[in-house]
Amino acid sequence: MKESFVADLAPESWVRTTFLVQSKERRVASSGAPYLDLNLQDFSGVIAAKLWDCDRHPIDFEVDDFVRVEGQVESFRGACQIRLRKVSRCPLEELDLRDYLPRSQGDPDLMLNTLLDRLRRLPEGPVRTLLLAVVEDTGIAERLKLAPAATNYHHAYLGGLLEHLLSLLGLADPVCDHYPALRREMVIAGLVLHDLGKIEELSFTRGFHYSTRGQLVGHIALGLEIVQEKIRAIPDFPAPLKSQIEHIILSHHGKLEFGSPKEPMFPEALVVHYLDDLDSKLASMRAQYAADKDRAGDWTGRNPALRRELLKVPVEEEPTGNS
Repeated sequence: MKESFVADLAPESWVRTTFLVQSKERRVASSGAPYLDLNLQDFSGVIAAKLWDCDRHPIDFEVDDFVRVEGQVESFRGACQIRLRKVSRCPLEELDLRDYLPRSQGDPDLMLNTLLDRLRRLPEGPVRTLLLAVVEDTGIAERLKLAPAATNYHHAYLGGLLEHLLSLLGLADPVCDHYPALRREMVIAGLVLHDLGKIEELSFTRGFHYSTRGQLVGHIALGLEIVQEKIRAIPDFPAPLKSQIEHIILSHHGKLEFGSPKEPMFPEALVVHYLDDLDSKLASMRAQYAADKDRAGDWTGRNPALRRELLKVPVEEEPTGNS
């Protein structure tokens, strides 16, 4: 178990714990002494660290490795940093990833059970069978509990993809109630399956990166492969239904220039696209506001995903008295 976290560290305290190495650089001080300049992270934040006389120490780690450190926290230019005494590589098998990477506030097992409960309440039929075949697959479920929805655009933290799916399912029922002609099961199927390929597109065991296959193929094609494999194992799965589910996955980015091989061609596909777009962009805005909460002025910094600055809209307080 991790002993302490970045957010808990205070100047003059002694620290013995583990971190993920975010950056590593060998430098030379003005005195000519070499030192190792590090940024170390856990889920609560990032802290700078320095190992002086680094050439006298065995260095057995690189960026994205986990390390065990000993040292003293000191204040430098108003921020905490660690003067390291020891630092060595720590095997991943001994650690819980959720201690070191940004993570959803939701419990992953509870979120997965919430998803399964919603799917088990669907009417008996091929859509329900397919969705449960996917989500009840242990290999898929374990990755789904950890996968981020992106590396930095939206829900970029452990459990972010599952959190995104549950948010979308929360939108599905009121939208289908408002538009009763929509096929509710198809909307739910599209929302659950559209980003499934991200469990293979993204690597999230030492940081958030694209896997080699993810870079080469992308999550739309990867998700389509997973779904097609599951459909092949379901006897007499209707061919028209298969094509429509495939189309929703292929068209969920909405436009060819946004990476969709097809554009939405029937109502449920259109709904999946717009709900996905809405939820991801609002999540990106929330992350920007959180990152710039202490920034002076009425505007955030430029949001790279949305390519614009955001107005800091004040949060309305609940009324405290009668008007």
